[in-house]
Parts: sequence; C-alpha cells; structure tokens
Amino acid sequence: MSVRWLFVSLSCLLVTSVGAAPPSKNDYAQGMSVQASNTQPMIETELPDIVYRQVTRADLGDLRVFNADGVPVPHAICPAPENAASEVVERGLSVFVLRGRDQVYTESTHVNVETSSGTRVDVQESSPPAPEVVSGLIHIIDARDTQPLRSIRFDWSSPDGVSAVKVRIEASDDLDQWRTVVPESTLLLAQQEGRELRRERINLPLREYEYLRVQRVDNGPPLTVNSVTAEEVSQPLEFEPIWFTATRLPAKQGDELMFDAEHVAPVTFARVRLSQENSTASVVLQSRPDETSPWRTRWTGESYVIVSDTVRRESPPARIQPVHDRYWRVQILKDPQVYADSSLELGYRPARVRFLARGDGPFTLAFGSRRAELAKPAACDQLLADVSAADRGRMIEPGYTGPVVNLGGATALKPLPKQTPVKVVVLWAVLVLGVALLVGMALSLLKRVRQP
Repeated sequence: MSVRWLFVSLSCLLVTSVGAAPPSKNDYAQGMSVQASNTQPMIETELPDIVYRQVTRADLGDLRVFNADGVPVPHAICPAPENAASEVVERGLSVFVLRGRDQVYTESTHVNVETSSGTRVDVQESSPPAPEVVSGLIHIIDARDTQPLRSIRFDWSSPDGVSAVKVRIEASDDLDQWRTVVPESTLLLAQQEGRELRRERINLPLREYEYLRVQRVDNGPPLTVNSVTAEEVSQPLEFEPIWFTATRLPAKQGDELMFDAEHVAPVTFARVRLSQENSTASVVLQSRPDETSPWRTRWTGESYVIVSDTVRRESPPARIQPVHDRYWRVQILKDPQVYADSSLELGYRPARVRFLARGDGPFTLAFGSRRAELAKPAACDQLLADVSAADRGRMIEPGYTGPVVNLGGATALKPLPKQTPVKVVVLWAVLVLGVALLVGMALSLLKRVRQP
C-alpha cells in the first residue's frame, strides 16, 4: 500500500462526503406563487398568515424564494411597519383681510426746566418708537379643522410692483393672543425673457393651527393675497394587527387556562375574552416556546366586558414585546371557575419578504421545512446595500401571492435521519488508512529482514 493510494482514497472520500445537493422546492412543505409586473429588480410582498402557521423557526430560516427554474434567489426579511406613511395633501384656506393702523407713534416729549439758581434742564425724546403695525392691511388665514400644517403657499402681488417682499407669520388660538412662528421670510416673484423665479412657499413648524396672521414687514404697501394653499400632513395610521384565536388545551390546575397558538408569529398584542358579560378579572398572561421551558410572564392587568343598552365596552388589548412563543397560559387571580370558558386572542403584524427578481418568473415562496438547509436571509436593506435608500426604494415593486399549494408536504416537516458528521467520518478514515499504511510498511520491512 503506497502513500499515493492513501491520498487518492482520501480525496474520493471527501468528494463523496462533502458534495451536497442544493435546496429544492420539495424540501419545503408548502408554497405559493408571487406575481409582479417584473419592471423592477426587487419584489416585496407581505407574508400571509399561513406562512406563520407552517414555518418551524422564529427567524424564518425555513423559508426560501425560487424562480421558475427552481433556483433559489437572494431574499431578505423586512420587519412589519407599525404605521402607514404620512400623506401630504394640499388644501385651500380662507383668507380674511383686516385693516389695521398704518403707523402708531407716541407723541414726542419736550420739557424745559429752569431752577432758581439758573440751572437749565432740557428733556426731549429724540425719535419716535417703532410702529405697532407696519402694513395697513392684515391677512388672517382660517386654519381651523385642518391637520398639522408644514407650509403655506401664497398667490400674491404687490401694488408697487416689487419682486421681493418680507412678511411675518403669527399664530393664535383665539384671535386675541398672537405668537410669532416665522419671524421673517421672503416672497419672491421675478420674470425676465420668458423665465420666472418664484418663492411663494413658507415653511411652518409642523403642528396644528387655528388662525395665522400675515403682515408685511419691509415698509412697503399692503400685499394683495389672492389665495393661500396649505400643505397638510396626515397623522400616520397605525396598522391593525392580524388576530387569531389560540386553541384551547387541557389545564392541569383549576386557576389557569392553557392555549396553543399554532403560530410561530411575532405576537405583540393579546386580549382575554371573558365568557361572562359585566365582569372583570385580574389576569396574568404567560408564554413559553415549548412544553418543557419555564413560563415567562408577558403581561399582568385587568380584563373586563361591560354591556349597557347601547354600548359594549371591553378592555383594550394588551401590548407586549414581540414574542414567538407557541404555548400560552392565562391565570385568573380570583374566582377562576367563573371564567373557565374564556378565550385568548393573539395579534401580530406580519413581516415582508423582499427578493431579487433573478431569472424568469413566476417566483415561488416556499416555507415550512425540517430537512432543508438553513436559509440565512439578509437584513432588510442589505440587498443592494451600496445603492442609496431613495434609489433602492424606487427599485422595489409590490408582489401578490397566489393560492397555497403542496410542495414536499408533510414529509418536509420530518427531520432527516441523524447522520454522522463529515469531519468524524474523515478523521476515522484517516486513522484507519494510517494504521493500514503502518501495517503494510511493517510487513514489508519484515520480509526484507527474513531474506538470506
């Protein structure tokens, strides 16, 4: 047995042991198609509830995206947004013109005092104070019943034909007490050879206003304000979570209710539905990832339901830190037998999957597996990370999921038989072959010694 034979044998062993097949759709229990217009390099879609019912890992490591050729494509998991993006809406506002006092001065003071000793004191005010109102016209903008404003835009002109004027903007809640929000800003309008320069928009501190007062502060004649348009910023709406009712399990003790979420979802909301109306109960909500882990308290508080002739009131949902636990326990601290038929509802906001549209579509979102190689999705903004956030946002188009289809079925949810690690096999092979080599060398040496 030669050393060359030993290395050849080791190489064959390594090739046959290390070579592993790439993941395929059949390694996953179920899947669904993702349709898109395919006009952008990235597609993003929200994960349906069925995904959280089927996956086996909280990090969604048993989820992949395949193209039409069955080749996996790079993907990332994006956390669910809590609020919808704010919208900016333009809205015309009513303008009222008030005539103020053009210039208000205090009369000059001139006092001569001469004492008996001949001393003379002359007191004289050298200059009048600044006027109270610089312009004779005041424009009041009615901003009631508006959402927070971020700017106002003027359609204006000046009787003296100047191209730039300076104005001050004040705010009031009662038309009596005024506070300055923009001490001074410039409106500009210039035309030359068919070209035009405009500055008709003034930014405001983002908040709600009742009334706005606009005055010219550069000693020019009163402005002519034809119209005012405000930019409203809508309040971001909070997304409603997806709710599901946990499955009731037998309880070991009379003061507790046991539940199985049957989801591996990032639960952030919970509510206990009391079975008796006009009731209140102090409860402790606990959870754990499996049947052997210790219970951890997630929330303690009061649940109630009050019913009158026209109104039904229930306690608001409890908000907790995101947790992917499957098993839940509700402990009733007083009179638990009264609320034995109560139920538990859990809520979560689904994540979004973003992937590169590499290859032909339609793409398949495959999920649920205990035998596929662990997927390691990128962070949400790590796909095309070198591209600016604004450009990256323009490269994403929405995708729409189709109906659920079986891929590998229940077989994909069964773990593969435990295999001996490749390193152990290689080490044992090296040891056996090494021993064989030593034995061969010893026998060869022994033959040589016995020769006459």
